[in-house]
This record gives sequence, structure tokens and C-alpha cells, in this order.
Amino acid sequence: MRRWDGPCKKISDNSEGTNLIKKTELVREVASISGLTQRDSSKAIKALIKMVQTTLKNGGVISLSGLGSFRVKSCKARQGRNPKTGEIIPVPPGKKISFKPTENLKEKL
Repeated sequence: MRRWDGPCKKISDNSEGTNLIKKTELVREVASISGLTQRDSSKAIKALIKMVQTTLKNGGVISLSGLGSFRVKSCKARQGRNPKTGEIIPVPPGKKISFKPTENLKEKL
């Protein structure tokens, strides 16, 4: 097991030119840090993703110490504007996923 000293060695560039760590790179890094095999790391990450999806779908909150909390928030209906025509259109109510970072994470950024 090794200590994590920063972002993964290989960071892909997305279409906007910003750094993006893909799932395969995350699996590789988790395996390297934890001492798990890449297969076990992949299973753990998939389980985490599934658990987060299920919890949020059921209206729960995910709180990860040192990272932050995820929750679903409701959005009210509102008026929007078609950017091409400028026409005002109604936007129906919906839901969005909200992330609130911990103070510790905010300080490190």
C-alpha cells in the first residue's frame, strides 16, 4: 500500500481542456493506494456508485467524511428562454443532485 500524494499520474483531457480522471484511472489508483487488485477495486467502486444511486433515488443523503454530502433537491417550475428564438417557455419542476463539500475539502482547494 502506498500513500496518495495527489492526482493520478495520467490525467485525461476532456473536450474543454480541463483535467478529467476516468473510471479506469480511478480503479488503477485505488488499487495502487489500497493494495487491492484492480478487479476488487473495480467491484468496490461499482458497489459505491450503485449504493449512491439507490440512496439518492430513495430520497436519502450520502455523507462522506472528508469529502462532502450528496442529496437530491427539488426545483420549482420556472420560466426559461429559448436561446435561438428568445421565446419564453415554461420549464417544468424537477430534481437535481446537490453536493456540499466539507470545510476540510474547501480548505484544501
